[in-house]
Amino acid sequence: MTQETVIDNIRQRLGPLNDQAEQAVKEVLEMLKLPREAKSIKRLEETFTGTNVSPTEYEAWSREERLKYQTEPEKTNARWIERKMQELRAAWIMVIDGKVVAHGSLTDYPFDEEFDALCEKFGKFPFVFMNPRVLMIEESLSWHDTIEYGDAYPTVAVTVQGASGACELQADFDTGALGVYFDQEILLRNKVMTKRNRDIEKISEHLSQSFRYIQKPLWLEVTDKYGKSQRVGMMALCIEDWQSSPFVAINPQRTALVGREAFLKLQPVVHLDFASRQTEIEYV
Repeated sequence: MTQETVIDNIRQRLGPLNDQAEQAVKEVLEMLKLPREAKSIKRLEETFTGTNVSPTEYEAWSREERLKYQTEPEKTNARWIERKMQELRAAWIMVIDGKVVAHGSLTDYPFDEEFDALCEKFGKFPFVFMNPRVLMIEESLSWHDTIEYGDAYPTVAVTVQGASGACELQADFDTGALGVYFDQEILLRNKVMTKRNRDIEKISEHLSQSFRYIQKPLWLEVTDKYGKSQRVGMMALCIEDWQSSPFVAINPQRTALVGREAFLKLQPVVHLDFASRQTEIEYV
């Protein structure tokens, strides 16, 4: 019912209205519209917008088309995604038909076989979203020599393993970061990772510089001073064009950056010797 129709009905019941009375009616009607509009906005926020395609269609696309598929819904559903991340306390979520079908921490991220099984189960390729906090890196300073005079970055020896190969890396160790970040070219060269058309590829930013990466589940192994080894499977960010990325801004020799998530799972005792600039690992 329009505003004029309501005013006409009031005139029929009460007789002519002066200008002041008519204005009062209009203001009341405007006030009554606000709750409906608020509910409408809330319903929009509670609804995910985006249409999933089949795995076959996704694989047939170019890299740029796959990137667009994953990034555009991230922008249009930013508030919905943020709310879901908070509700689930998740590092990542996968969405199909507007519903979260999988979520978890970095160490819960599905390996290729599990991911393929999920795609086949639903017959659709999921939208995959990362919690922004996973990409936050404080870049605290210490051990490997950096570009700053007298400064060094703490390091830790890690073995990174994939389906077909493995390699050892002297990674910068940063508790100000959550995830793990690797030079994609090194992983490809050592067959730790392979590229496939079902890869989730994204663009992010660090130190005000953008970078492109592929999300890959890999095994991370850390050996202590007594030779005892433990490993954890987790999602890694494999950085494209590493030498031109922001990850070498502080340490040009860096090939990997390891954050605290892996060590929270492995739970070693880590000794940082600032006098000799050595890192000592011990499982107790």
